[in-house]
This record gives sequence, C-alpha cells and structure tokens, in this order.
Amino acid sequence: MNKQSKKALIMMTVAVMLMATVLTAFAVWQIHNYEQGVAELYAQEQDGYVEIVARQIELYGDIAGDAFVEDTIEMLDSTSQRYWTLDNSEYFLFVKSISETNVYKTFSTDTFYNTQSAQSFLSTLVQGKVKHAIISLEGTKYVASGIIFEYNGTEYRLCLLTDYEIMLTNNAYLSSKLYLLIVLILLIALLIIAVIYFTMKLIEARKKVDSIKAVNTELNNYIDYLDNVVMGRNQASIITGEGKIMRLLHRIDERRIYPCAFVRIKLETGAMMSFYEKKSKLLGDDVVWLRYCKDGFMLLFGVRTAEQAMKIIESKIPEAEIPEDILAYNTDDDLNATGLYEALVNA
Repeated sequence: MNKQSKKALIMMTVAVMLMATVLTAFAVWQIHNYEQGVAELYAQEQDGYVEIVARQIELYGDIAGDAFVEDTIEMLDSTSQRYWTLDNSEYFLFVKSISETNVYKTFSTDTFYNTQSAQSFLSTLVQGKVKHAIISLEGTKYVASGIIFEYNGTEYRLCLLTDYEIMLTNNAYLSSKLYLLIVLILLIALLIIAVIYFTMKLIEARKKVDSIKAVNTELNNYIDYLDNVVMGRNQASIITGEGKIMRLLHRIDERRIYPCAFVRIKLETGAMMSFYEKKSKLLGDDVVWLRYCKDGFMLLFGVRTAEQAMKIIESKIPEAEIPEDILAYNTDDDLNATGLYEALVNA
C-alpha cells in the first residue's frame, strides 16, 4: 500500500471514528435526558400519591382519631425498594414498616436523612404542597416525594422514597428505548467496520487499475520506441551493427521496459537469411531480429518472459523447423537488457 493509499485509509477511518464518536455521545446524552425525563414523570405521579395520603390523614384523622392514622400508615405499600417515612421533625412515627419503625424510634430525622442531598430535599418541604428530588441514602439513589401537613396541632413530614434503579428497570418504555439505542450503537460499530473494509477494497482496486495502466503505458512506450528504431512502421527487419543494437538495448534499460526476453538462435551462415525470410513472417512484426554475429540471431520479445517467448515460437514454427541450438532468457531484477544480451553473446 503506497503512502497516498495509506493516507486515504487513515483519513477515512478517522472521519468515520469521529462520526461514530459523535453519534455515540449523542446517544448517551439522549439516554441521560430520557432517564431524567422518566424520573421526573415518575416523581410527579408519586407526588400525587403522597398528596392523597396526606390529605386523607388531614381530613379524617381529627374525626376518626389516632387509630385511623395508624391504620392508614400501616396500609401503605412499602418494600425494600419503595417505602414511606413519617416524622414530626423530632422522631419517626413510621419507617418502611412497623418492625422497621421500632428500630428507628430513637433516630432523629437528621440521623436517618444523613446525606447532603437528603437534607437539601427536607429543607425544601413546605406545608400543603408536595416536593420531589433525587436523593442518596446509604449509597442508594431514590426518587423522593414529601409534604408537610398538620394533624392535631402538630406538623408532620410524610415522604415516599422509590429506588431510582428499580424505577428505571421496571419502566418498559425506557427499557425499549435503551434497547433501541444499544442497537444503534451496534449499527454504528458495523458501519465503522464496513467503511474501513470497503475503503481498503477500493484502495486495492485502485492499485490494480494503476498497475494495469502502468503495464499498458510500458507496452505502448515499448511499441512506440520500436517503431522509431526499426526501419518502417510495423515492418520486421534485421538490426545489425553493434552500435545500433547497443543503442536499442540502452534505451530499453533507460525506460525500464521490462520484462523482455532474448532468444538466441545459431545456424550455419548459409541458412541464416533463409530462416529469417521464412520465419519472420510467422513470428510477426513485434519480434525484433538482432544479427549479433554472422551465424547467429538474437530475437527480442518485448514485455514477454522467456517462457512466453518460447511458447510463441513453438506455436508458430513447426517443431521440426526449430533450430537445435536455441537458448531463451529474460530480464529480471538483477539482469537488465544490455547485461543479458552480452551474457548470451558470450555464452
């Protein structure tokens, strides 16, 4: 992978990661906002419940007496996640249940509500109007609703506390919303993977196209060059003379028109021209014939390997007419056209 491809991949990955981060942060923010909204709605509903109980005690307590108040308090729905407290600012009359009330009889409200959030909540309570807040007690968050009411000339505080996490867990709509947000985050993750994968595939395809273009360019350059060297466009001819041959080979090396194959053929001097006249037409105009000595030809196949060059010869010349003294090699990373030519001449 070249530097430009790596840079494109990195930029694409960073862009997708940033987008995914923004979307994830937005999802988390939405979850938080929605959670707060659900807690607020739940607290308002809870406020109404607290107000009903307080009004009932105020209205019927004076008529029915203390027994009615005690019966009302005992009937309140209390669990480990949702419970009531009733106090007169000095001591508790009811906490969670009758058994729990006996435990907290000697506790002051400040001792029970011993956190800053709880104390702040108590300080906001007023007579005749329910207030609510999110408080913490013993490491647990609660949705707290409370009111101050008067009974028999004494002010009481009635509070209802619901476990915050239980409230959210039991909310089916919020659970569905959370599941959808989780799915969204998973889809974002899949999007990141898909974008990176297809970006890499695109870069790979682009490299293949560039490679094909490069090969075509080299081939066109090679053909154009041969057209200028060989006398007569697309007409096969013999290049003779060391100077012409070396200029041709140097030009091939300069332009790195590789691979190219050399096929050395040795014949008796008298058979040389006859072989050329008959076989040059069979092999075609793209094969360059180099007369490097009086009894030898060097056939130059551009943009071909030695194996490909021999297959061309074997497919176009009858087997019985292929010279016995034939040798084929192609250029590689360690041997250029000039070096290969000289090696075959001296072999």
